[in-house]
Amino acid sequence: MKKGQNIFIELLELLNVKHTKEFSNQYFNEHPHKYNLFGLSKMLSEYGVESVATRISDKERDIFEIQTPFIAQFGGDFAVVKKATPDQISFLWRSNNHVLPVTKFVEAWSGVILLAESSSTSIEPEYKKHRSAELMSFLKKALLFTTCGFILLTTYLNRSLYTNAGITLLLLFNLIGVFIGWLLLLKHLHIQSQYTDKICSLFKQSNCNSALESNAAKLFGIIDLSEVGLGYFLTNTVLLLFAPVLIIYIAIVNIFTLPFTFWSVWFQYTKAKQWCLLCLIVLFLLWTIFGVNCLFGFIQIPEINLQSLLILLMLGNGYVASILGIHLLAPKVGTGRTIQGLTQSINSIKADVDVFAALLRKQPYYDTNYHSIIRFGNSNSPLQLTILTNPYCNPCSKMHKRIEELLHKTHHNIGIQYFLSSFKEEWNTTNKYLIAACMARDNDSIMKIVSDWFEKGKELRGIYFKNMELDAESRDVEDEFQRHELWRKKTQIRATPTVLVNGYQLPENYKIEDLQHFYEFNVNIK
Repeated sequence: MKKGQNIFIELLELLNVKHTKEFSNQYFNEHPHKYNLFGLSKMLSEYGVESVATRISDKERDIFEIQTPFIAQFGGDFAVVKKATPDQISFLWRSNNHVLPVTKFVEAWSGVILLAESSSTSIEPEYKKHRSAELMSFLKKALLFTTCGFILLTTYLNRSLYTNAGITLLLLFNLIGVFIGWLLLLKHLHIQSQYTDKICSLFKQSNCNSALESNAAKLFGIIDLSEVGLGYFLTNTVLLLFAPVLIIYIAIVNIFTLPFTFWSVWFQYTKAKQWCLLCLIVLFLLWTIFGVNCLFGFIQIPEINLQSLLILLMLGNGYVASILGIHLLAPKVGTGRTIQGLTQSINSIKADVDVFAALLRKQPYYDTNYHSIIRFGNSNSPLQLTILTNPYCNPCSKMHKRIEELLHKTHHNIGIQYFLSSFKEEWNTTNKYLIAACMARDNDSIMKIVSDWFEKGKELRGIYFKNMELDAESRDVEDEFQRHELWRKKTQIRATPTVLVNGYQLPENYKIEDLQHFYEFNVNIK
């Protein structure tokens, strides 16, 4: 599945589910099971979208009976079917919109689909938080562009460049060139841009990727031509604003770019056999700039002397510095995408139940049959967590919140038990009160007791239990307390919180959140 406008975001938009593109894109690209229907279904469930997978037997007839949108297994990949009519199927596949006759689509469709249905409660997890972050990011970008625009405008007005129509036109076309060059660079880095997608989709036979990803699209096989183009237009813009006296030299450089336009058209037509619309716009701009230079008399032959040679040398260095700077900075722009890809690869390995079980068996093992009264979740689950915690430990408090979230994501289908520890012997009374409080409640209320303690009781200490009418010195409480003490002494575990999975210590490379991928599998660990 190609990266970019992914099927997950497309489906959320078609289902009118409130979401933020940045978080949803990251969530999808880093999910360990994004390449299968199981993973897609899990992701949708996090957004409150119900889904079910099925196989259609009579594909050509029944496809019109399926409510759109739906995900279809298509061409060894997945596609989002947006609309099905008796004549054609409209769908998103590999980051691009496609329309095919029904018979052609059915040939490549396996018949497997994932039906999804949203409701009024369907929404991205922590949507408001992500929406605020997205808005703040937008405001930062808007401020950046506004500041740059203000600098351009004040320089343009301060130097009275508006009195020269030729320079004004050159500035306009070079600024357009900077914008197109930036879009080409994003395309080269496989970073989605709605502007790029819209421009590239104008021609049916346009495929910017075919031209941009070829070896010929690199200068000396190293520097991408999108970087060269962006550097060229950017340098022109700076020179026209701050050194317009060099206009005749800029015009000479433009003339030397024109032979490239013939080669580019030839290459796209004969070799790539695909038109890159963005590339064609760049070629058009180069000739338009040449036309402006001719019309306003900027093309002149300077006197051949040391000064003119030094100016040309300085100008050449300016272009080279700009291009090399962009070349060095470009990988930084794509770093986030690279990290997402690496994260997904690591997550997919970590989420493999066999890999997890193998790594778990290499960890220290402890006897966890000393059943604690402080239990949550499903005691019959194949995945049982035992946690040594301390009522006054701040990391333990944070761990408990993570445990709550884990139980929510796994629909309480993981078994969890707490054993209590303490920093000082005189604080053991708190442990006894917590045990007494848990004994006095049913299983469903135990989680609330512990959560309330970590949230507000920890600061109140003994006062927190004052009005609960608990007998912390009863025989049952003492027996349970001693069971915790005995387990702690037998295991010799001191650090809190310590997490054990089926008796094995959680591997260092795993976080407790990773366990959500295993609760539906039988983690066979003995």
